[in-house]
Amino acid sequence: MAEKKPEERAALLVWHLAHGDAFSTGDAAKMTGLSPQGARRLLASLSRVVPIYQDGRLWQVLAMREAEV
Repeated sequence: MAEKKPEERAALLVWHLAHGDAFSTGDAAKMTGLSPQGARRLLASLSRVVPIYQDGRLWQVLAMREAEV
């Protein structure tokens, strides 16, 4: 199987997050074929445009009620 393109890696993680999955950086690395450091950088970049955050060890979507001020 061919290596995933950067946009495919990002889409895969966002798809899982959008469907309610929460996962560790290590899990994201396994899903994408990146190193843990690469997966962390990708998730941090995604968090600039998608409401995700790392709570303890798991990355997850920020619920809209949590975003209300």
